[in-house]
Amino acid sequence: MKSIRNVLLAAAVLAALPAMAQYRSSSMSYSPFYFGVGAGQGNLNRDAGDLTGLTNGILDDSATTYTIRGGWRFSPYMALELGYYDLGKYTFSGTVPATTVRINGEIKAKAYAISFVGILPMNQFDLYGRIGYANSELKANVHATTVLASLDEKDHQGGATYGVGGRWEFVPHWALFGEWMKNDKIKVDSYLVGIDFKF
Repeated sequence: MKSIRNVLLAAAVLAALPAMAQYRSSSMSYSPFYFGVGAGQGNLNRDAGDLTGLTNGILDDSATTYTIRGGWRFSPYMALELGYYDLGKYTFSGTVPATTVRINGEIKAKAYAISFVGILPMNQFDLYGRIGYANSELKANVHATTVLASLDEKDHQGGATYGVGGRWEFVPHWALFGEWMKNDKIKVDSYLVGIDFKF
């Protein structure tokens, strides 16, 4: 009786091997290249007076942001990614110190970034975190309301970028993602949702 049980157990294990192999193959499969777009909300974590130097400064610190990105997933657990980030347009106003001249304008933020992405795959779902370098630009467009004057000024800065997110492959090659990303130098937090296409 014991030998019969052993034979049946061995047969059951052998019968299950193809299914186990298929499951492992499907869970470990991935496309090496992908392209994605996303949009969401950006928050500029700066004080109006510190950012502009104006007295009684007012800053609208939230704006629409979006990203275009492409990556190479060279391992199920790692990827390299290039991205362009429009980090939003933020309006401000205030008074020039020691004068009565009223100033208003807008600051546009954008960045180009390269990131290393660490990935935890879970069948159709991925959790990931990123860290990288961003070349960022702040462009200020300033208008004086009491005199006929305007000024455009750009400031380029390099610094760290990082974030965490999740991705759901709802059909083959297509995935939805949600992500929080931080541009450390210009102090913008972006909350993004979007879609990736895997080639």
